[in-house]
Amino acid sequence: MSCWEEWQLPDSEAFPQLKSLVIRNCRKLKGDMVNQVLMRIVFSSSDVSKVRQLEIREDHQRWRKEMRLDGDRLSIIGFESAVEYAFKARMIHHLTSLQEIYISGCSSVVSFAGNRLPAYLQKLTIKGCRKLEFPQQRQQKYDLVELLIEYSCDSLTSLWLDAFPNLKNLQIRGCENLESVSMIVSSPGEGLAAPNLTHLHVSWCSKLEALPRDMNSLLPNLESLDIRGCPNICRSPEGGLAPNLKELSVGDCEQQLRSLSWLGNLDNLTHLTVSGHGSKRIIKSYPEVGSLPCLPSLTTLEIWGFKNLETLNCNELLRLNSLQQLDISFCEKLKNMEGEKLPPSLLLLKIDECGLLGQHCKNKHQQIWYKISHIPTILVDGRRISE
Repeated sequence: MSCWEEWQLPDSEAFPQLKSLVIRNCRKLKGDMVNQVLMRIVFSSSDVSKVRQLEIREDHQRWRKEMRLDGDRLSIIGFESAVEYAFKARMIHHLTSLQEIYISGCSSVVSFAGNRLPAYLQKLTIKGCRKLEFPQQRQQKYDLVELLIEYSCDSLTSLWLDAFPNLKNLQIRGCENLESVSMIVSSPGEGLAAPNLTHLHVSWCSKLEALPRDMNSLLPNLESLDIRGCPNICRSPEGGLAPNLKELSVGDCEQQLRSLSWLGNLDNLTHLTVSGHGSKRIIKSYPEVGSLPCLPSLTTLEIWGFKNLETLNCNELLRLNSLQQLDISFCEKLKNMEGEKLPPSLLLLKIDECGLLGQHCKNKHQQIWYKISHIPTILVDGRRISE
């Protein structure tokens, strides 16, 4: 219906039994019609939880707009007025079965201040919203389990975790003006700031200068930390890292690749990923002498994205007495192994997209093969190399 411009909606109970509505590519339909349709469905339905699908979409060659209510998930992409209208009118509070909200591509203000998030919401994803406003008041609490904020949310300068005591997964990517991820110490008897947080991912936030302080006490259950592309973070947070940290990903900037000793005690770490992608520093040999801290429990090491890497230093890896799996990928110039054999504890060696080294392993090159032949399973680009 390419010529449709206006939809005359009745004043009350327009859709009392509606379960599915789809509107696509009606480009002349006035923008406020989208808001009116959504509001009328929500407020007039006898049981809005039974509305299983609502979709309004515009497709163009370079962009698309979409608003979709699908069961317990609401997504709004590009419909800026719909985002503002939904929260200002507190429409989302009437969607009592709503578990997840996804918002993307809104240049107008997207504000969650003033208790505008449903208390029962479990997952919130925000992408490319340049005027994002988050609550900073201590008295506001939300039941969010997952919070993802990604790419070009330029107005976000700080994030207080105290508002999300049930949070388990926090991911922040590409927010270049973010300066701090903080927690206010709770008063006696109130418990910890983020006691349930198990996964924290912060990447490509160039102004972020430090990890949250007192992680050792305020994030007691943190098991996975991913901190990449943040060049100003090159020291352990005050109070140390989380005591139960099992998985760590670092790199993509020069300061972190020089040495991981700044991270402090990593006695319980079992999985380490080191990325050279995005670093301006030319690294031809890795790991460098003394660059790896004591890692007594480490079983898996991943090295990837070192575009200038030529040599793998076996002697440094020999210090990893518990290492069982070594993954090396996207190191196109890697061709040599220097020093003794790889650790005798290794059970699996995986090499992907490392053209020269991969060929040497396949051909059982005499300077390479004796250093890896003791490993039970060797995979090169997904194919097993047998004796």
